Amino acid sequence: MRRLVRRRHRLALALLAVVIPLGSCGTGTVPVPADEAAAHYDDLVTELEAALAVDGTAWALAPDTREVTAGEDACLFTPGTWSPETPLPEPADDEGWTQRMQSANSVLSGYGFEEIEEVTEEGSRTVLQTQDEHGATLSMTAEGRITIWEAAVDADPCAAEELHLR
Repeated sequence: MRRLVRRRHRLALALLAVVIPLGSCGTGTVPVPADEAAAHYDDLVTELEAALAVDGTAWALAPDTREVTAGEDACLFTPGTWSPETPLPEPADDEGWTQRMQSANSVLSGYGFEEIEEVTEEGSRTVLQTQDEHGATLSMTAEGRITIWEAAVDADPCAAEELHLR
């Protein structure tokens, strides 16, 4: 009986020795298909605009902020930076930030982003920040500027043309 228990323990340890390293492989991000990447993030920002807009404020993408770069392990897409025509009023207190987070979260979860649970201090600025399943980081300033960067994309070659950006 003791010998059987030892064999089972050895087998379990051997399996763990194989499974644990395999579980740590990769980044855990799922690349977004190249032909869907730009539309995915553009649609997200359109919905965020609708959720956050004050008096019909529209946002504009700064075209020079959109780029595709080859990272160490993936092709990375920076969808860019959108700014409102008129800056949003800065939340005056914690309740204002909570309302802003709730408005943003109602949209973000539908696009694979984690819920924003707290504000982030970035130097002298306060921002809302989150990441999605593709590794992209989204940051939103108090004034409403939205920046999204470094989403892993399934593009070969890693070029703007693969994402239909040019």
